Order: sequence, then structure tokens, then C-alpha cells
Amino acid sequence: MKNFLQVVVFGDSLTWSPGVAMGERYADFLEKNLQDMCTDQWYCDVAACGDGGNTAEEGLSRIQRDCLSYNPHIVVLNFGANDSVRAPSKQQFMECYRKIINTIKHSATNHIILETTPTLDQQWHSQKNNPSAIFYGGLENYLEFFSHSFIRETAKLEDLILYDRFSLYHQKISEQPCLREKWIQKDGVHLTGEGNRFFAEGLASIIKTIIPEIHLVQTNPETWLEDALLNPVYIECCESLQTGRLKEYLSEPQGLKRLMLQKTRSFSRRAMAFADNEELQNKAYTAYCLASGFMAAERIYTSQDKEISEKSVRWAMSYLKNIPENNLIQKLIEIFEKL
Repeated sequence: MKNFLQVVVFGDSLTWSPGVAMGERYADFLEKNLQDMCTDQWYCDVAACGDGGNTAEEGLSRIQRDCLSYNPHIVVLNFGANDSVRAPSKQQFMECYRKIINTIKHSATNHIILETTPTLDQQWHSQKNNPSAIFYGGLENYLEFFSHSFIRETAKLEDLILYDRFSLYHQKISEQPCLREKWIQKDGVHLTGEGNRFFAEGLASIIKTIIPEIHLVQTNPETWLEDALLNPVYIECCESLQTGRLKEYLSEPQGLKRLMLQKTRSFSRRAMAFADNEELQNKAYTAYCLASGFMAAERIYTSQDKEISEKSVRWAMSYLKNIPENNLIQKLIEIFEKL
């Protein structure tokens, strides 16, 4: 048995990292950094539970499925950018954001980290001519007014940790302007692989200081594995793989499939940590590797980018190649080898 640390990054598309390969997402770098910081007696799992375009209100509507169900030790909260252009009002954003925090505190953990958005680049972002942005003298000024000022104030009032990525980003590019091109994609908001790596390293350092305060409790591995295996999207992926329909099933962009596969990956890893016999350990590990492979396939089929595909294949194969003589694993490996 091992110690198990569950971190949930809960938010919008910045949390699930579009436009980069598996292995280069924000959650991937954070997980690797945390695992490297801890001993071999730990499993550190980071669940990427962001959904593209989400406002705080939309996040609140899925909080049970995509946050609380993980029984997380630490939650990293990232909302506000979409709210600034989509929420009916700042008041509604603030109310929903507070409800998210209160719900997590009441039902899961007090260890909540609030993040600001690194940038809404005034030249590159599609909302650069938004009337509100123009009124406030630019998108970033408007973002500061609409959400960042409230997030910073909330961190103080609620005694929560603030990871002020906006201030950090602007401090760094003032010193090295070339970092703008290296860290931010041309859509003006999403992070590149290098950007994800940099901000994940900073977040890992913050989380490292929290770990000694966390009360770790071992839970029933059979229950976690059962929830992982009975996940309807995971089941459909396995069946589609058997019948040759995996690409068809995963090709249509749909956040729910990605979010549900994340649950199987994280839940099976938790079962691995607490398994008290080899058979249970092997079942959990197989589900963990298969879910990782399905997540890579979903990213490949919905991106159509050669570099993302090649890197995502390598990421998936690093898991799949470790399991011999499994029919589903071999079928998935054959698919990746043909890409």
C-alpha cells in the first residue's frame, strides 16, 4: 500500500490545456512535479477537470461529478476568464464562485488554491474589441476589474492560497518579453507546453507546502476500482475498441467523454495505491493504463495536429507497453502504431 494524494484542478479550458499533447498539459506537468517531490511510497494524481468555455455557474452545475466525487485533498480553482465575457453580470460570477468554494469546503477539503488567468492578450485574443474591454482600456484591465480583483480579495477573506498567475506572468515578460511567444498560444489565452510547464512548477512548489497538513485516510480499493470500471464512457471505449469503432466514438469533440475518462484514470490509480493483493493491483493498473490510452486517443482524434498526435502516442505507449498479454491493450497499441 502507498500514500495517495488527489489533486483536482477544476475550471475552464486552461485547466484541461487544449492545443498541446498529452504529457504537456498543465495537469501532466503538475503531476510529474509532485511525484518527483514525493517518495516512492506515494502516488500523486492530478485530475484535469476543466471544461472549455465554462463560467463559474457552469462549473457549479457539475461540481459533484467533476470535483467532489474524487474526494480530493486539494482543489485548484480556475474560473473568471469566460465569466468576464459570458456571465450575465459580475455579481452572478461572484455569487457562483463563492458557492463553489463553500461547497468544496463543506463537502471535500479546506485546501483550496485560487488561480488568476495569466493573460487575455490584447492583440491576439478574439475578444480584443469587446465593448467592455474597450471601455476599461483593454482586455487585461477588464479581466482585472471583473474577476481578478474579486479572486484576490476572496483569497484574503477566506484565508485561501492565491496563485496569482496574472501577476507572475507579467513580471516575467517584463524581464523577458520573448516569453510571451513561448508561453501563450496565438489565441491569446491558452498556454503552450512551455507555459504549462512553468506555471505547473510554481503550483507544485505551493502544493508541497500543503502536503504535511493533509490528513490522509486509506479507503476501500474495491469501491474505487468498481467506480472506475463501471464508468459508462470507459465501458463504451472498451466495447468500441473491440468492434473497431473507437475512432468513430472519440472523434466528435465532447468534454464529457474526456472528463469521464479522467475519472476512471484517477479512481483506478487510487485503487492501485490501496490494493492489498496482486490481483486487485493488476486490475487497477490495467484500467489506469487503458484510460490513459483512451484519453490520448481522444486528444489525437479531435486535434488533427501531427505533432500533438505523435507526442500523445508516445505518452500513451509509456503506459500501455508495460502490460503484456492483454487483448484490449494490444488492440490499442496496434491503433497507435498505425498512426
